[in-house]
Amino acid sequence: MVRLRLYVAKSTPNSVRAQANLMAALASIDTETAHLALEVVDVFTQPGRAITDGVIVTPTLIASGRGRRVVLIGDLASRDRLDGTLRSLIQPD
Repeated sequence: MVRLRLYVAKSTPNSVRAQANLMAALASIDTETAHLALEVVDVFTQPGRAITDGVIVTPTLIASGRGRRVVLIGDLASRDRLDGTLRSLIQPD
């Protein structure tokens, strides 16, 4: 199971872009077959979650699976980097 946790700050422009960019990347993946789970966490309503995960900047995507943890910071506009990260967690070595 690959878990994606996107930390956002309400509806700030960068957070909105990050969420849209992540959704666009996930649209090309069969999330059920890939066993992906996405959670969006608003740091204003759940600050403790951000503290627990060590998130100090939003937006931040924490992707974990197959014994790895990858952190991407920013609006996820680099589609190549985002796709590469997702592929590396989904596809077997």
